[in-house]
Formats: sequence, structure tokens, C-alpha cells
Amino acid sequence: MIVKPIIFDNILFGELAPWKPENTSETKFRDILNNQVRVNKDNPERFFKALLDSLKDYSISLKIDHLPNNERIANLAKFAEMQTDFSSLTIPPFYNKSSEFYAYLINNENIRLRAALATNVSKAKTVIDKEYQVVSLLKNLDYTIEQVSQKIYYDKLSTFVLNAIKISLFRIYEEIKTFYQAFTGSEALSVYEVINFIAPAFDQEKEVQNTISYLISQFIEARQSIPAKDDKPITGTLPADMAYCSFTYKLLNTQPEYIKDLFDSLKSNNLIDKSTIYTDFKKVFAGDQVLKPVVWTGNISELHYFIKLIHNTNKSVVDLKQHQWKVACKCFVKPDGSSFDRAQLKEQKKPKATASILEQAAKQLQ
Repeated sequence: MIVKPIIFDNILFGELAPWKPENTSETKFRDILNNQVRVNKDNPERFFKALLDSLKDYSISLKIDHLPNNERIANLAKFAEMQTDFSSLTIPPFYNKSSEFYAYLINNENIRLRAALATNVSKAKTVIDKEYQVVSLLKNLDYTIEQVSQKIYYDKLSTFVLNAIKISLFRIYEEIKTFYQAFTGSEALSVYEVINFIAPAFDQEKEVQNTISYLISQFIEARQSIPAKDDKPITGTLPADMAYCSFTYKLLNTQPEYIKDLFDSLKSNNLIDKSTIYTDFKKVFAGDQVLKPVVWTGNISELHYFIKLIHNTNKSVVDLKQHQWKVACKCFVKPDGSSFDRAQLKEQKKPKATASILEQAAKQLQ
């Protein structure tokens, strides 16, 4: 059974959302904390048992798998072998009973996830099984990272909880990539892609104390070893079985965050479906097989001009030797799910009304 960030998702979408009216009462959380939850905040196994018992009094029934036990906590010790120090990535101090409850909950969810993954990987009998466990959790975290970036609330408790989740997600994502580097595959988000989601104002706030941008910046600077970026773009001929599966962004290995900028631009201009998930969009530019094509909500002439810009004009992607229209039909579909016709797509003209919008969007990949 794969590991899922159940607590994070419940806070964002379920009964534990801090912006729900029933979760604004500090008395409620004082009672929960007093019911053995606070006492066991540093003992994950007892914490979750006390938590589940306490929440029943409020008709909240959490179904949490992979609960911490002696075996899982023992396997968690493997994370201590990592050379990179993650201790600086701590959530902000709580300020009342409500925020205290969420602080303990989020800290213990991180422990649960890491312990469960460590156990599942240790029990996996093959390398493929180990990779499946790691990649599955990362994909679940990808979704949670994207969703938390879309939650915007201005009250103090909601802001505290969202920031706590964001810094926790950043930490566990980087921990998994560091410790399970051999199993993360090519689809894992880069550190800067994660930052673009959880701290979009990173460049402006990275020197402002008491912000998550500052904490992340300090962590990045303090890392004992940061892999040097190879500034050489991806060139050459792709393997035959991969050559015409999707586009390959030339700076995929060095500046993948620019794909996120393109994603945001196309979405904001209603050129791709609003429900598109970033990790699905990124596959279009990763040179791998696209299992879930992106829904193009612009018209066919706009898709034609977009492909022409990134492939022919700006040369942001690896040359597909006249196969760019075939690839485009694999990567993008119409709103009704049907495929574009390759010949029809190729013969389209420049859309005068929206040409400048498409040009600005395509520039994000330069």
C-alpha cells in the first residue's frame, strides 16, 4: 500500500480545515490537547492514538493508514544518515491553543510519512518496488503542493497552518529526494519548482525574516553540498523510442522552473484547461511518453502558433525534425477529449488577435 499525505489533505479539503467555522473555537482545541494529545506530542505512536480518540468526541473520524509503530519509527532512523541538515526547516512557533494543535499535528504527519515510506522501501523486494513506493508518494505530494499553493486565506490561524504545511511539504520532499535519490526518477519536482508553488515571492522575501522564503533560503545556503548546475542545454538526437513522444525543453535539467512560468501563463490566458495539474503539463516538455494529454482550450490556430514559437522560432525545445505537429497531437487534446488532426494543425495561420499573448507565453521557456 502506497503512502499518502492524508493529514495534509484533510486539513486542506476536509474536516480539519482551519477556515471552517467549527474550527475557529480555541476551546475545542484546548479540550483536544488536554486529552493526552499534548502529552504525547513527541511520541508519534501514542500521539495518533490519543488524537483519533479525542477527535471522536467531535464526530471527526480520520482514516489514517501507516500509523507509527515501533518498526516504522526504527526505520525512520535511517533518515539520520543524510548529510544535509534539515533542522532549519521548522514550522513557525504556535501562538495559541488552536495553532498549537495544528503544529503538533503537522509535525507528526511528517514523521508518519517518512517512517511509513522508510518501512515500505525496506520491505520492498525489488528495485522496481522500491522506486514505486518513492515515486508514488512524491506524486501524491506533487498534488498536495499544487493544491496548497491555491489556498488563500488572510485570517491568522489559516495563514499559520498554510505556512506550516508549505514548509513541511518542502522539507519532506527534499528529504525524500536526498535520501532516496536512486529511486526518485526524472519526474520529481526540482527545488525551484517547489519554491515556485509554495513561495512565489521567494526572490523578494528571501531576506525577510519570519517568512518561509527566508527559511528556505537559509536552508539552501547552508547545505553542505549543492550539485553544480550544468548550464549546457540538452542537444543531440533522442533515442528512437523516445524521440517523438513529447517535446524536450532544452533547459529541463537546469531551469525546469521556467516550465512552471509557461504553465501559469497559458492557464491565466485560458489557453489550457483550468484543471490541468502541473506535473501532467511538465511531462509535455520532459521528453517522455505523455499518458495524460493537456486539454488545449484555445483554438487550433493558437495551438499551431504556440508550437511554431517554441519549436521553430525560439528553439526552446529539442529539434523534432518536422515531427513537431505529430508530437503536438500526442501532447494536447481538444476540450471534448478528441485529438487534433496533424495535417489540419500544421496548415493553420498565425492568429492575429492573440499572437502577442502567445508570444509572451512562449518567451517563458527562453
